[in-house]
Amino acid sequence: MNHSPIALLQELLKCGTDIPVWHYDMDGHLLDTNSAHLVLDKILGFIGGIRYMLEFAQKSRKPLVLGSDMGLMWCAVYEADKEHINSIYLIGPVFNTEIGEAFLEESANRYQIDPAFRRQYLRILKGISVVPSLLFQQYCLMLHYCVNGEKLNRSDIHYQPRNKILLPIPTAADSDDCDRLNAYQTEQALLRMIREGDVQYKKVIAHADHLFNALNDVPGRLLPAAITEATGFVTLCIREAITAGISADTAFAVGEGYMESMRQCRTVSELASLNLTMYEDFIFRVRKHRTNPTVSPQIRSCRDYIELHAEQELKLANLAKQVGYSEYYLSRKFKLEMGICISGYIRLIRVERSKLMLSTTSTPIHQIAASLHFASSSHFSEAFRAIVGKTPQQYRIDNQAY
Repeated sequence: MNHSPIALLQELLKCGTDIPVWHYDMDGHLLDTNSAHLVLDKILGFIGGIRYMLEFAQKSRKPLVLGSDMGLMWCAVYEADKEHINSIYLIGPVFNTEIGEAFLEESANRYQIDPAFRRQYLRILKGISVVPSLLFQQYCLMLHYCVNGEKLNRSDIHYQPRNKILLPIPTAADSDDCDRLNAYQTEQALLRMIREGDVQYKKVIAHADHLFNALNDVPGRLLPAAITEATGFVTLCIREAITAGISADTAFAVGEGYMESMRQCRTVSELASLNLTMYEDFIFRVRKHRTNPTVSPQIRSCRDYIELHAEQELKLANLAKQVGYSEYYLSRKFKLEMGICISGYIRLIRVERSKLMLSTTSTPIHQIAASLHFASSSHFSEAFRAIVGKTPQQYRIDNQAY
């Protein structure tokens, strides 16, 4: 790799992480890499990543994030001039969350790794860096700048659709394989419902034992393995929400917030409840986006900012500055497009956030009220009852997962 910016990026990616860089021609042949593990190229090819990044080059030159069913991520950047794409640079793979050994063992089974190679395969996967999604997006943008000298935003990054990822679908040779196939099909249905904002999801959730219902009842189920599975599902939900039109910044911020909460769960039942809350959150965000298509980009940006910063002090002056409007014009336009005033929307979002805290944590109610900037516990209870129809105490009793 003789591009000096690329060489510099290679060195930067070794500072605290070890993310390899790959260089491909436009036929998908590997030209160069600084990775000692060429099997990672084979894995990318096996899951259809190389084929898809070549197909994507026919319609776009923007950075492309590729994924696998085991949670690996790569980013492809196209080296192009005004007329042609000349080659493809790629960084990865990385995991965006800690992966347990049980999960890696399961991946070896699904991919039918040769027993003679199994130990090396697991050792290589265990050595892959864990990089949060937002940071990996920054690396993608840095790679694009190093290759093309063009500055882009996170919203310019494209993501490989879930239905373009090749998965090792099990045969129905035995009951275990049938169970895995049914679980896969159920997961696909759930992801489709996020993409469509389909509020009839509860009919499908009833069959999603591996994600929501039977988590509580599986004998000997280990919490670390359950957390790995749940955070992997969050990653897929993020991707579907972005495909549905939710901004990448919002989708990743929401998803990573849930992943962090999942890592703090103390019981499997607590995790199951949080996983359901996360899924419903994405469903209704997409639903709101689809049923309110007339919301302008500025008001959508203001709405997203409120939702992402509900636990911070929110002032009208700062919100107006965020979107470049006067306070009066923002207040008027927000009420016109959203059907609710800004202060009312902030209160609504904070109550929704408090519902999550009440059902998944043991945080005292007065601390929840303070963290969400309610003037007092009584003010919080009054607002909560007006929106939910019951007191915070009663809601916690009815909904707490543990």
